[in-house]
Amino acid sequence: MSTRTRALHRWPWLAAALLTAALLAAAPAHSAGDAVAKVQPSDCRPRDADSTCAAAVAGMTAPPEQRLPDATLYDGPLAGVPANGYAYWGFDFISDQTGLPSPVRPDEFINRSGVPVTIKLSFAYPTGHFCGNDCLPGVEFVIGPGWAKRDPPYVFAGDTVSVSYAIDPGQGYGWVIGLWQASNARLTVTIPASSRATLGDVGMAAMPSIATEVAAVMRTCACVDGTSAACSDGSHFSNGLMGYWTQTFRTYLRAGAFNNCPSQR
Repeated sequence: MSTRTRALHRWPWLAAALLTAALLAAAPAHSAGDAVAKVQPSDCRPRDADSTCAAAVAGMTAPPEQRLPDATLYDGPLAGVPANGYAYWGFDFISDQTGLPSPVRPDEFINRSGVPVTIKLSFAYPTGHFCGNDCLPGVEFVIGPGWAKRDPPYVFAGDTVSVSYAIDPGQGYGWVIGLWQASNARLTVTIPASSRATLGDVGMAAMPSIATEVAAVMRTCACVDGTSAACSDGSHFSNGLMGYWTQTFRTYLRAGAFNNCPSQR
């Protein structure tokens, strides 16, 4: 037996003391109050989750909140789309009801809400036979007093194709549709999820799925030669449909429109 072993057997308290010291040196720190422990710096970065770090991160920020889907004001059929040719939708219902002048033009929807509104037009189109360019509908948006033309890209999903355009607050807008071999025109109107607005606020009719003709109103127009004569802007429809759209002249023709002023030569 060695001298060291014999000494430990003779003084058991010395063996216990040495064992305790060894355990304290090897034990990890569990709290800031352990006098013998030295706290190591955290190896975490600000966006790391606590479970991936050796120590908690002071001031860690939560992950960004996921954006909720847009709030849908309307998602259903759009009435009045003609089987042939092009037609135009756009009408200032508030100006018509109150007699106040339109801030943009009376033949456009106007987004009077304080939030952007997205207009989506969807169609079923044939996929079982070849029809070239006639498979897809002709669709365009017109924006602002000058009817600036906007052609958003087609988005395809199975046998459905759609186009969408976002309208800013205060902006006037309308759209033109020619079906060709497409069918089942559908309108979807959405605003940001955190916003509040009605179809009326964004310029739309309460029931886009119904196109009831509103009869033409006769009035008296001032003619250029200083005289006056009977005239009418013609009829329109309850969901904002105004009539057939001519691609050549880029305007629409309202049924029953006339002007009895002398023609200008």
